[in-house]
Amino acid sequence: MTHPIQTHPVWAARSLATTVMLTAMLMLGACATPPMPTEQLAVAEAAVQRANTTSTQEAAPAELATAVAKMARARAAVIAGDPMLARRMADEATVDAQTAEQRAASTRAARAARESEDAARVLREEINRKTVR
Repeated sequence: MTHPIQTHPVWAARSLATTVMLTAMLMLGACATPPMPTEQLAVAEAAVQRANTTSTQEAAPAELATAVAKMARARAAVIAGDPMLARRMADEATVDAQTAEQRAASTRAARAARESEDAARVLREEINRKTVR
């Protein structure tokens, strides 16, 4: 048995109107475009600029080129109105720029270690040469 209020035409119309309104809101919310990722774009731009040094260009050219290319794709996605692609490319450009910086730092550290080893070897040879006489 149904309750008399549930079958009343006014309540039925309100219930239907509420259902239609909630459905429309859900559908509009699902279709809403996310905002442009301005913060991620700024972070990525700064990371790529920071990584774009002579030592990084020499030590990690592939990683740097990848970061620059992804930043260009992020900018193109903004122009095309695709915030999801812009965000993804900006995030990837940031990571690639950081990878390029780390590779360059690693290369510099390895070079410094080799130079220290060479200096220590030369010093040992000099000491050995003086003690043999």
